[in-house]
Amino acid sequence: MGFALLEIIKILPKTNCGKCGEVSCLAFAMALTTGKRLPEECPHLDLAKLPTEVAPKPASELDQAYRILEEIKKKVQNVNFEKAAPGLGLSYKYGRLHIPYLDGEVELTKKNARRLDGLELDPRDQILLYNYVIFQGYKPLTGEFVGLETFPNSISKVATLRRYAEEKLARALNEDFEDLRPLISHFRSRELSGEADLAVEILVLPRVPLRVYFWRGDPEEGLSPEAKILYDLRATEYLDLESLVFCAERLVERWLVLENKN
Repeated sequence: MGFALLEIIKILPKTNCGKCGEVSCLAFAMALTTGKRLPEECPHLDLAKLPTEVAPKPASELDQAYRILEEIKKKVQNVNFEKAAPGLGLSYKYGRLHIPYLDGEVELTKKNARRLDGLELDPRDQILLYNYVIFQGYKPLTGEFVGLETFPNSISKVATLRRYAEEKLARALNEDFEDLRPLISHFRSRELSGEADLAVEILVLPRVPLRVYFWRGDPEEGLSPEAKILYDLRATEYLDLESLVFCAERLVERWLVLENKN
């Protein structure tokens, strides 16, 4: 397993509470060493005790992400930011695009991207933002929301969305509904009417709204908590499937990180 993994296991609570999104503390420790999870996703982990051997992401993963990012930056050189901005719901000034993203705003040039509040942007976030600009979606959104499975060639992506976004959010909301619900105000969001315990539309990007529905579980009835994330029918005009899934994953991650900060 390696020294770092064993050291992480020692400082985890070993309660298998599931708040991190994994089924057990061991699973979280393994995900942490491979870069699939961040230390702050465990609300019980004392970050001061985290072994120095643990890096947020393995060098190989980071290298790959940065290579992809550099390739995407080459493609964005051909995009006229000023002309693309209105159709993407962005503002343009002095060669820069200002992009509302999740709970913050990003300033993006053809060379770099940064959150205006100073929070670090993961290279995957940057890849997503540059992809959004490169797609230059021009067809208006329909206002009709569908499951990811509606889009062609989405079978494998549906499973990823289910595991890393919907199931993770369902567990968290079922356990901490009263704490998590108010945090939607940090995002560009509006609550919807409906039969779900929570129905909300959140703008990850100006033309990428996600609708999140949550139903509480009922152990007496044998019902598990359920979350479903829907996309506008024309979402693929603005991003590829992988990026759309990442939008949902990142939304859930930010939502839960906000809970830990409050």
